[in-house]
Amino acid sequence: MRARHPALVVIAVAATTGALLGRAADAGPGDTPRPAKPPVDPLVAAMAGTPARDDVEPDEPQGGSADNPYEEPKKGPALVKQTVVLQDGMLRLPGGRFTMGSTNLRAPANERPAHALTIAPFWIDRTEVAVAAYRACVDAGACPKPSRASATCTYDAGDPELPVSCVHWKDADAYCHFANKRLPTEREWEYAARGTFPTSFPWGTGPSCTNAITLLNEQSGKSCQPRPARVGSHPGGASIFGVMDLSGNVEEWTDDWYVESLGTGPAPRSGAAHVLRGGGWLSPPSMSRTTSRNWGSALEAGPNVGFRCARDAD
Repeated sequence: MRARHPALVVIAVAATTGALLGRAADAGPGDTPRPAKPPVDPLVAAMAGTPARDDVEPDEPQGGSADNPYEEPKKGPALVKQTVVLQDGMLRLPGGRFTMGSTNLRAPANERPAHALTIAPFWIDRTEVAVAAYRACVDAGACPKPSRASATCTYDAGDPELPVSCVHWKDADAYCHFANKRLPTEREWEYAARGTFPTSFPWGTGPSCTNAITLLNEQSGKSCQPRPARVGSHPGGASIFGVMDLSGNVEEWTDDWYVESLGTGPAPRSGAAHVLRGGGWLSPPSMSRTTSRNWGSALEAGPNVGFRCARDAD
């Protein structure tokens, strides 16, 4: 994809205070509730799902934190907005030293151990990849059309600004290369979501349908709305860098292979599944936290799954 001449825009996103943790699960065909550890055989993983829930309605109040097994104190460090550069729909993040993973001993084991690491500057898409952008790749013959695994897949939903969903990892990877980008690493994704602040959600406070489209609460099978929202339509859910929709909407493919425990060494070079981050509209709030980790096999491509791209800093 030929890059347009950029107009540099400096943006800053307001942030709030607080932190709240949740627990993990997921939903949808091919990305249904699953244990954290992936199966050895990716085919088994992909066939372990349950039918999609297409009858979700936003008619329940947002659940409180009493049902949250990973709850942390509501008060937390005050978030400080970061001024970054926006160019061609991407934000240039400064990188630096940050802590990856959760320090809460009640959080899932795959979010631990928390450890400090240094990350280089990089660019990341401000929003998830929209249907219109992915369609350009399909029209160019560089990407396959997503299969309609569910009535809630977005490619043929008639709205070009919805995040594209029902996309396999290899197809997300193909799109990013078509756009002269790449999938973000898991470390880059978490840094974009929380920066140097130990926040449970990109905006800092607890879950809310105002900030992210997820399931209403941990027990509910109903979503904040009956499909994902248009990309970038929930500015209150932006991270301190201004990255949108890192919580909910669609969970996002990363470049990394999944491993059960976070490590300080290099990312694994092979595996049975790739890492998904951020949760989606069919995920409970706890699976949509900054430290929540999920996985998907090579056959994963449900209506809860999408992606965004990144690239190295100039």
